[in-house]
Amino acid sequence: MQVTENKVKLLLSTGGLLVVTVAMTLLVVTTGFFAGINVSQWQFPLSFLLTAAVYFYTGKVYYQTLSIYLQSLLTCILVIVISMIIAVNFYDVSYDGQSYHMEEIYQLKNGWNPTRELLPPSVNMALYINHYSKGVEIPQSALYSLTNRIETGKATNFILLAAAFCLTLSLLLNLGKLSAPKSVLLSLLAVLNPVAVNQLFSTYVDGQIAILLLCFFVTAIWVIRDAGYFNLIVLASIVIITANIKFTGLVYIVLFAAAFLAWLLFVNYNKVLFQKAFYTILISGCVAVFVVGYNPYVKNTISFHHPFYPLMGENKVDIMGHNLPSGFEGRNGVSKFFISLFSHTDNVMVGNKKEIELKIPFTFNKNDIVSSYAIDTRIAGFGALFSGIILLSVLLLVLLFRKTGSQWKTMKSGIYALGIIILSVILLPESWWARYVPQLWYFPLIILLMSELYIKEKIKFLRILMYLCLLVNVSFTLLVFRYNFAMTRLINTQMQKMKESGQPIFVQWNSAEANRIRFQENNIRYTNRNLEKTPDAEKIICSEARFVVPSGPLDPQTSNQND
Repeated sequence: MQVTENKVKLLLSTGGLLVVTVAMTLLVVTTGFFAGINVSQWQFPLSFLLTAAVYFYTGKVYYQTLSIYLQSLLTCILVIVISMIIAVNFYDVSYDGQSYHMEEIYQLKNGWNPTRELLPPSVNMALYINHYSKGVEIPQSALYSLTNRIETGKATNFILLAAAFCLTLSLLLNLGKLSAPKSVLLSLLAVLNPVAVNQLFSTYVDGQIAILLLCFFVTAIWVIRDAGYFNLIVLASIVIITANIKFTGLVYIVLFAAAFLAWLLFVNYNKVLFQKAFYTILISGCVAVFVVGYNPYVKNTISFHHPFYPLMGENKVDIMGHNLPSGFEGRNGVSKFFISLFSHTDNVMVGNKKEIELKIPFTFNKNDIVSSYAIDTRIAGFGALFSGIILLSVLLLVLLFRKTGSQWKTMKSGIYALGIIILSVILLPESWWARYVPQLWYFPLIILLMSELYIKEKIKFLRILMYLCLLVNVSFTLLVFRYNFAMTRLINTQMQKMKESGQPIFVQWNSAEANRIRFQENNIRYTNRNLEKTPDAEKIICSEARFVVPSGPLDPQTSNQND
C-alpha cells in the first residue's frame, strides 16, 4: 500500500512540476517583455528553479520526504532532457510549422518583443504571427535559445505529453479500483490522442490543447479530492497555458472551468472548496488574458475591437474557404460533423481533387492507414476506427444505464463530463476537423472508464472489443514516428548535398520561408531566386521551398545571401 502511495505522489508531483514549469516559462518571458527583456537563455532554467521552489513550499503534503521531492525533480529533468534530444533530431515537416509557427519562434528568440511592437509585413505571414496567441511559441523560443537549434522548441510537446500521462496515471492509481496494468493502459490511450500524437514532431498547437484539456479534467478531480496549494497551482498553470495556445483554447478553458465551478456549486457543494477553485480560476484567468495574453487579446481588442482578430472583428480574414473539403459547401455544422465521422480518413480539401467517401464503421483501407498519421487530416481525423469506437461507446453507455438501473446516479460525474465534451463540440461550427475538437477523443474513454468502475464483468466482451479497437486505431497513428524519421533522413541527405557543394544555393522559399533557419544552422549559404521556370529545381522534402545547386561558380553580383 505504501509503495502505491509513493508512486502516486511521485507521478502527481512529476506531472504537476512539468506543467508548472511550462506555465512559469510563459510568465517569466511575458513579464520580461513588459520590462523590455527579450527571450534569453536563462529564462527556461530560471523557470524550472522557481517551479522547484514553489513545489518545495507548497507540495510537502505530497512528497512528505526529501527522497520523493528529489526523485520528482530528477524525473522532470530527465523528461525535459530526453524531450529536447528527441525534438532536436527530427524536422518539423508540417505546412503551418514551416510557414509561420517556426518563423514566430525564430523572431521571438531573436529579439522580437510582441508587447511593444508588431512585425512588419515583410515577415512571412506576419498578420497571423502578430495577432494569434503565443502560448506555445514563447516556451519553445526559450528552449530554442538554449541550443540555437530551432527544432528544440518541439520538446514542449513531449514534456506536456509526459505530464498528462503522469497526472492521469496518478489519479487512476489513487482511485484504487483498477489494476496497475489497466491504469497504465487507460492512461496511455488517453494521452495518445491522435491529434496530439500526429503533431508531436511539429510546431502545430492543437495537440497541446488536447493534452491540456485532459490535464484539466484530471487536475479538477484531484482538486475535488484534495484542494491543497500544489493542486491549485497546477490547475492555475493549466488555465494560463491553455488560454494562450490559440483562440479556441481560451473558449474551451472558459467553458470547462465554468462547468467545473458549476459542478462544485450545484452538485458537489462545499463552500471552502468552491471558493478555493473560484479564486484560483479567476486569478489565473486574469493573468492568462491580461499578462501572458496581452498580445494578442488586449492589443487586438484595442486596435481591432475584437480579441480574436483577424478571425473576427474589423477586416476579418477567412481561413476556412481554402480548407473546406469539397462537398461541404452550404452544409450545417452537424451535417459536416457526421459526414466527417463516418467517412474514410483522408485530407480532402478544395483544390486537391479528392472526394469524401462514406464507409461502414470498423472497415478501413490503405488510405485510411496512411492518412491516420497526417498532421492535420480533415476528414475522420481521429483515425480509421473512430466511428466504430463511437458506436461501441454509445452502446456501452446504454448498457451501463440498463445494468445500473436506479443506481445510475453513481455515474453522474462521468455523465456530466460527457455532456461538457458534447457541448464543446456542438459550439464549434467546424467540429468536422479533428484538430479543432481534440477533446472528442476522451468521449469513448470516459465511458470505458465508467464501465470499469461500475460494472466489471457483465459487459466484459464489449469492453475488450473497445480496448482492441482503440489500440488498433492508436497503432495506425503511431506510424507518424516512422514517417517523420524517414522524412528527416531525406531532408538531412538534401542538406548534406548542399553543404558539400561549397557554393551558395539558389532558393525560392514560397510559403516555407522558415527553411532558411535550417540553412543558417547548417552553414549553408543561399541566394534568393525565382525558380518557377527552372526544370532542375528540387523541392525541399515536405515543403513548398525549391532549390538548385549551381553547377558552376556563382556570379558574386547576383548574390543576395542569407537575408
